[in-house]
Parts: sequence; structure tokens; C-alpha cells
Amino acid sequence: MIKKQYTLYLENKPGALAQITNLLAMQKINLEGISVSASTDVGLVQIVPSDSESAKKVLMKANVPFTAQDVALLPLQNTPGSLAGATSALAEAGININYVYATTCDCGGTCSCNVVISAPNLKKVESVWKKIQ
Repeated sequence: MIKKQYTLYLENKPGALAQITNLLAMQKINLEGISVSASTDVGLVQIVPSDSESAKKVLMKANVPFTAQDVALLPLQNTPGSLAGATSALAEAGININYVYATTCDCGGTCSCNVVISAPNLKKVESVWKKIQ
């Protein structure tokens, strides 16, 4: 499914991520995906919220600088080789992946996870993904 991802630009200091995640939690907004990387001064936090409009309002009210883009949020079985098979299918379809990050769990393969994919043609990503599920 194509979802909205927000890339937040947070000061790289203790509590910055906690402040934002607490604000989202207070509004009952779940994070379906999150990726965090940092430089010396700035932390880049990519989130895929369950309710993008509400999350946008929270971020704006908190004066958090952010950008928005569409990404594909797709289910993936939590088993060895699942991601390899999926990315191979995307490659065979000629789809270039800009970046990917995923959720996971420690259930022993009985649940599915989410994979967040940025690519030039998200509809094509979804189409290929449906064929391999």
C-alpha cells in the first residue's frame, strides 16, 4: 500500500526522538515504520504513521521541520530469504530501489513484517509485490 512518509530533521541531542514519539503516542498515532540516522548535529528520522494527516498536524504544531513523500509499505513474511526473493523480483522487473527499511519481530517466523520501499514507480513496486505474495 502506498503511504505517506515524513522525514523529520531533529536536533541530535538526548530526548529529541522521545519528545516526538511521545507527542504522536498521545494522539494515538502508531508508527508502522521508522528509520533513524544521524550526523553530528542533525538526526534524520523517517516515519510512516498510521494516520498521516494527524501526524502532520502534530509535527507542525511542534514546529518540527519535515518533508513528506510517498513510499510503499508492504507486508513481508519474517523468514530467511523473504527479502532476498522480494528484492530479486523487483530487480527482475527493472525497478530501482532508492532505499528500504523494515520492521521485524522475534516471533520465529509466525508473523509478517512491514517493508518500506522508496522507488521511482511505487505502483509498479506494488504490482510486483502482489505477484510474489
